[in-house]
Amino acid sequence: MSVELDPFDLDAAGVRRALNDFRAFMEALAARLQGALPDRVTVERRRDGLLSRTSHVHEIALRSDGAEYRLRFDKGTLTATKAKAVRGVTISTSEEPVPQWLGEVRAEVAALAGTMGSASDVLHDFL
Repeated sequence: MSVELDPFDLDAAGVRRALNDFRAFMEALAARLQGALPDRVTVERRRDGLLSRTSHVHEIALRSDGAEYRLRFDKGTLTATKAKAVRGVTISTSEEPVPQWLGEVRAEVAALAGTMGSASDVLHDFL
């Protein structure tokens, strides 16, 4: 006896699994960025439902000296944006592919870590 699976059920299961993967990804990324740069990262959470006690990461924002990076998880999709800023004023905002956005955020975090590390080393040597 063979059981044939409905393609719609398989597609729906795939969508549910992808949504859970995105939620887990957002949680992990938020935790790592907040742990590394707590003064530069803001995380916004949303409840899973009106009466739900659980919530998920809706948006992650990272502020650097010349840009603000945002990753938003809304209605099952990830949206990545980068806003360029000059003296605290946003001059342009663009949407980017998530892999490119992640690469830029990785480079920005490395640059910030290098700057903070250098400042920390100088302060440590001074004291």
